[in-house]
Amino acid sequence: MRIHDEMKAVYGDDCPSYDTVLRWKRNFKTGHMSLTDESRTGRPSLTDSAATVKKVEDLILEDRRITIHVIMHETGLRYGSVWKIIHDELHMSKMSACSVPRILTPLQRQTRRDLSKQMFSFGAR
Repeated sequence: MRIHDEMKAVYGDDCPSYDTVLRWKRNFKTGHMSLTDESRTGRPSLTDSAATVKKVEDLILEDRRITIHVIMHETGLRYGSVWKIIHDELHMSKMSACSVPRILTPLQRQTRRDLSKQMFSFGAR
């Protein structure tokens, strides 16, 4: 095709592929002059809805230990959509609580000591 050859002469290796230029030619012949894609049919994105984002935010602020699965159940959204809202829209991330050593009762300390001695003597054999 002459158009592709002329583009190749101007753009060199950065030239679009032959198939892309052919598709563009077909589109221009049918009167499609816009450079943007036309809208497609399908289910509308719920993650763009301000009300949906607000509902997810309210659920999280109500219970900071809530899981994505619970949010999915409450909102009817899919896992990826909930994750996207939390991370991309609300800029939140899950932080794990640090482990804090628990104070053992005297009986628990004695039991732990006895078990440790048993395991140590078993390993020494």
